Amino acid sequence: MPVFVLLYCASFHYSYEFWISPVWGYEGFTYETPNPALLGTTYVLAGVLCALSPLKIRRPSQVIYWVLYFTVYIPGLLVPLFLQLDSDLTLLLLQLSMTAGMLAIALSYRLRLVTLQRHPANPRLFWTIFAAVFLVCNAAAIAVFRNNLHLASLQEIYSARYQARGVFEQNPAIGYISQLLANVLNPLLIARGLESRRKILTGIGILGELIVYSIAVSKASLLAPFVIIGLYYSLKTDLGGWVPKATLSLVGMLLGLTSLVIGAKPGVLFNIATIAIARTIAAPGMLIGQYQYFFETQPHTYLGHVTGFNLLVPNPYSLPIGMEMSAFYGVKTSNDRGMVNENANLFATDGIGGFGLVGIPIIAILCAAVFWVLDSCARDYTKKFCVSALAMQIVSLGNVSLFSTLLGNGLIAWILLFVVMPRSFLDSHVQTHNLPKIPPLDNELANS
Repeated sequence: MPVFVLLYCASFHYSYEFWISPVWGYEGFTYETPNPALLGTTYVLAGVLCALSPLKIRRPSQVIYWVLYFTVYIPGLLVPLFLQLDSDLTLLLLQLSMTAGMLAIALSYRLRLVTLQRHPANPRLFWTIFAAVFLVCNAAAIAVFRNNLHLASLQEIYSARYQARGVFEQNPAIGYISQLLANVLNPLLIARGLESRRKILTGIGILGELIVYSIAVSKASLLAPFVIIGLYYSLKTDLGGWVPKATLSLVGMLLGLTSLVIGAKPGVLFNIATIAIARTIAAPGMLIGQYQYFFETQPHTYLGHVTGFNLLVPNPYSLPIGMEMSAFYGVKTSNDRGMVNENANLFATDGIGGFGLVGIPIIAILCAAVFWVLDSCARDYTKKFCVSALAMQIVSLGNVSLFSTLLGNGLIAWILLFVVMPRSFLDSHVQTHNLPKIPPLDNELANS
């Protein structure tokens, strides 16, 4: 695995230098030749952390950990070296802080899970309440957006999203409803449909994600069915081989897509590479570098940016942190539709934004505690169901604050669902382990 990780680092470096920066440099993906000592430190830290990380998927959150490892941690080590916004010493401290944070999460898996008391609902009651909530949420969203429903193409996304933003500002509750649908209700239907082999549930969940996309114009909702189904089938067997196989798949994707799109004109393949490489992998690293540079001279929030904490700690900013970043770096949407909200992952927003470099390990410890509670609640379900159902939470943690993932994006809702879902959702081994034991047959009957 450490060798595979080094291949991943080299593949990402190749993709960034020869395609991402030349094409998307005007978006902030600049490239300067990195300090060889810091580059070597990146490879050493990534390899050492890999050796100390859980290589077999025994808990649902371990998949989240590895996704953060490849889409936040390694880009967070490399991209700031390419941007060179800070001194070499600051970049080294950033690398060490990121590694300390991820190591805290990795070591937390040595703690035993606790057996929490479940309160399984009656299946009929559960599905009746679920259907009612699902129908009411969809009806409310469609009613509010009845004149704006549109399956926007990739070229129309930003203009359509700008129109949707105006509707959300006039109807704030619909924003929470769309998040509940996209991140909890629809993924549950898709994952449960796959688990129980009920295609109708999977189909309804996919249709629900398309409805959310036509409302909120979020690329995550458009890609959600593919991510959920991919995670489910990749985790169906051989959990011990999932991490190395995923690593080699990412290496192949980086090398293959980059080689195909270098010099290519915009098209389907170009758009896929943009979403998979530039947006999903490179952007979190760029934002970590930008957040670090911004908060060297600007006041930290000390979590004042989090709803609830701002009652105790005043927020020094009038705008959301992402918009403050956009204003600082002069980032605007196309056609002068205003600033974009440069949301960033938990290490950038909550860690660096909240406390500086020391905040990354602090937030990582808090994240490890959340993972421990999540795994304890989900321990009696199959890994393939849990991870696929939590697919949008995985996407969320790589892009927004930990607190936004817990509240607005539904991670707390999932923790509660794992406590109350009917027994039929449980792993078949768990369902049968409490059955009365059959007395052993005597020798004569056994021989016959």
